[in-house]
Amino acid sequence: MHIKIILRVLIPTLALLLTAGSAFAQQSLQNRLFQRATDAIKCEEIPNNGRYCTYKFGKVLEIGIKDVGGSDTVVGFHNSNINNELYAVLYFGCVAIVPGHSHPKNYDLDYGVFISPKTGNIYRTSSECRASLK
Repeated sequence: MHIKIILRVLIPTLALLLTAGSAFAQQSLQNRLFQRATDAIKCEEIPNNGRYCTYKFGKVLEIGIKDVGGSDTVVGFHNSNINNELYAVLYFGCVAIVPGHSHPKNYDLDYGVFISPKTGNIYRTSSECRASLK
């Protein structure tokens, strides 16, 4: 009798803890990508070309943005390959950093970060990035 009551309480509690732990691990993975992207930024002022920013993720991915926020903004995908851990695509005017084929499959559909060519900043969601373009 007591075992049935314990199981009725224990099983839902364990399921909740596992779900919460998975969400925490996923959030942690997203936070690590955001921090990695923030660490990847290097910007400098170049005469006649405005602010030039590069985003380098080791040897896996490199992006350059010339004239960030200016009238002649150019996005360059210096090294982006879908077969790597990460790659970049243009997504609604923002540069999306998303998992490639060699990334471990431990992420959900919202995994990725976004770079605004207008501000040069990294955003956690595409809607935040798109809002920066206005």
